[in-house]
Amino acid sequence: MIVPELPADIRELKDAVGRFVESDVYPFEQRIVELGAIPADELAALRAKARGAGFAMLNMPAELGGRELSMLGQVALEEESGKATNGLGFAVVDRGPRELYEVATADQIDRYVKPIADGEYREAWALTEPGAGSDLAALAATAVRDGDEWVLNGEKWFVTSEGDPGVYIVLAVADGEQTLFLVDPGTPGMEIRRTPSFLHDPYIDHHPEIVFMDCRVPEANRVPPSGDAGAREWILVERLFIAARCCGAALRLVDLTADWAKEREAFGSPIAEYQGISFPLADSLTELHAARLLTYHAAHAFDVLEDRKVVHGKVSMAKLYASEMAGRVADRAVQAFAGRGYMLENPAARFYRELRVDRIWEGTSEIQRSIISRAVFKRGAAPYLGWD
Repeated sequence: MIVPELPADIRELKDAVGRFVESDVYPFEQRIVELGAIPADELAALRAKARGAGFAMLNMPAELGGRELSMLGQVALEEESGKATNGLGFAVVDRGPRELYEVATADQIDRYVKPIADGEYREAWALTEPGAGSDLAALAATAVRDGDEWVLNGEKWFVTSEGDPGVYIVLAVADGEQTLFLVDPGTPGMEIRRTPSFLHDPYIDHHPEIVFMDCRVPEANRVPPSGDAGAREWILVERLFIAARCCGAALRLVDLTADWAKEREAFGSPIAEYQGISFPLADSLTELHAARLLTYHAAHAFDVLEDRKVVHGKVSMAKLYASEMAGRVADRAVQAFAGRGYMLENPAARFYRELRVDRIWEGTSEIQRSIISRAVFKRGAAPYLGWD
């Protein structure tokens, strides 16, 4: 099937997450607008409430308290989380580092993955560098063996970090291969150089810049060979989740715009009656539907296809189209709301600001186009349109 029916339990869970976002997150968004910041204690309370409702770590295996949801199920929930602004959806659907779990040693799982699954802290992925963003092949950070330790040197930018992480997952070149290292906060030789401000602030995520200068990491914290595959899998999953969250954001924007257009009057009629409003809204709904089909299709392919290169191509198509679609939908929404659409108290203004980065992080739109074009040159179009 191109897009399968969601199982009943996933539909129920998706509805529950959606109700939680509406009842608990939307009011919190307005409080953030008033304060101009995200209160740490209130964010912690929101995360704890979502965890208590059973929304956290659902991608993790049962042995770590998770439900091991399919990728299709996870995408369905990520779509609901995408309806939140300020990145608050990450606090609701709080997923664990399944990609690290798949490649880590039993000792590393006990020391790092299990505490994350238990909600003690979160991890931070340190992959990108000043000269290696979408092109991870240009990685310059190095790790050199010295007895029972590895000495790390290099610089990481845009580190994905919610608050104060309990471990940094660092990608470096060791013995000619890209390797993951688990670095504890406060390790000598690791310095947080600065935490830049971004267009989407205030936001749940921070993206510090970290420098490693002769930072010594024990051999026990080196993820086994092929650990870099965990980093690449994390990027692949995040691309798919970006697509899902963009669909959720666009759905909220379409509904908000339609409600406003029916209520707002100009020149004696609701503005919904003017094609300058109704036609762009029709385009938004049509594009959203297409993006959702692409995203759910890619999620199911992730679950069932053995050819991971074809899966990569489908995910790239979903990420490319959904992220660009959401930007267009946000722009149309702001225009429909007019002056009110430019006020931060309006979700349209916040989405307009926040969705822009989805065309950049975890691989720019240009990178996705490169992946897709190379794929069709190598395999033709057919594998990317169905299951054959």
